[in-house]
Amino acid sequence: MSWLALLLVPLALYLAYKLVSVALKLALAVAVLVAVYWWAAPYMGWPTVPDLFHVFGPDLEGRRIEELADPARLAKEATGKVVEGVVDEVVARSGGERAASGEPPAAEPELPAPSTAEPAMPPAQESSTEDAGTPDRP
Repeated sequence: MSWLALLLVPLALYLAYKLVSVALKLALAVAVLVAVYWWAAPYMGWPTVPDLFHVFGPDLEGRRIEELADPARLAKEATGKVVEGVVDEVVARSGGERAASGEPPAAEPELPAPSTAEPAMPPAQESSTEDAGTPDRP
């Protein structure tokens, strides 16, 4: 590594530190200005921040910010994007159609009775009561 690189690396790190510092200060200043405008706009008769965002912001297909977070609209859009037939299949498997129509739920299949021919494990050996709970000592 040359002596020039040894001088440039610390200088680049210092400048990067300063750049990040300035960027954070600018972001904080913008946040403070937006907060003050958000608070003062209704009192001054100015358009609110959501109004400005609606006019100057990204294309939201004519919807306002408040409409984007409407749960009913979000659910309606989600059902429109689900692959056709998936919702019907889930409802059918969960028994939702039977519950809605008033039919009783289908009976669950019965499990076979356990076999009594031979136990899976041999019975445990019984130990004497005087040795139980005491450690082995010579």
